[in-house]
Amino acid sequence: MIRYYILFDNYEQGLALHDILDGEGVTNRIAPAPAAARGKLCCGMSLLVEADMIEQAKAVMERTGAVYHSIVPLEDQLRPRRDRYC
Repeated sequence: MIRYYILFDNYEQGLALHDILDGEGVTNRIAPAPAAARGKLCCGMSLLVEADMIEQAKAVMERTGAVYHSIVPLEDQLRPRRDRYC
């Protein structure tokens, strides 16, 4: 499953866009920048947007002039057993 990570130069940009997207009803969540995308940005924060919401998110970002570094589509970066110890 492809998920989209919106990357930022700093966390203030990420928090601002999170608030904007929430206000517009675009489902997103704050997540660490995936390892596959590190090195492409200065900040370790990203917003995770599912494939069915990315076009709506892009439209909101364009309309509001939201600042972000890039959008990176990545295949299945979530690990369901991560941080489970039993």
